[in-house]
Amino acid sequence: MVALKRPAGACAADGGGVVGSAVGLPLPALLALATRAVTEAVHRGLAEQGFADIRPTHGYAFSLIAMRGGATGVEIAAHLGMTKQSAKVLIDHLEDAGYVIRERTASDRRARVVRLTGRAWACIEAGTRLWAESEADLSNVVGAQAVRTTRQVLEQLVAAHIGPDEATPLRPAR
Repeated sequence: MVALKRPAGACAADGGGVVGSAVGLPLPALLALATRAVTEAVHRGLAEQGFADIRPTHGYAFSLIAMRGGATGVEIAAHLGMTKQSAKVLIDHLEDAGYVIRERTASDRRARVVRLTGRAWACIEAGTRLWAESEADLSNVVGAQAVRTTRQVLEQLVAAHIGPDEATPLRPAR
């Protein structure tokens, strides 16, 4: 179970209130901090389920690879906003841990496509369950209506800026 804690003094029924050092932060900072808190909780849950070697960056790489049915190191590097050398180190780690395999392509024998293994798919399924649990826990913290409203606003924001089939890089291009 992903456990999110209600801030002291916050009440789901009255909308609560953000207390402490978060008061007055710009909205993007609040979104980043909320994402961090939930991501850390999900990764604690993944570790408990045998995926202690997975980091958030790995999940973003998995998303790209899964969405495209495979990705090259160059594509992964661009998506993660890192150098090709850094992406190679990341892919090496994932391959050594049994999450990905590299396959040569039929069209270019020099090129290699990174594909997910059964272990990666099991990790994705566990992560998907944990993300859903975190949303349910969030409903307990702030109320179901607040979660529905937040979801609608964020979906509209994303839809206005990102196409449905677009793998948006995590960082802006350099």
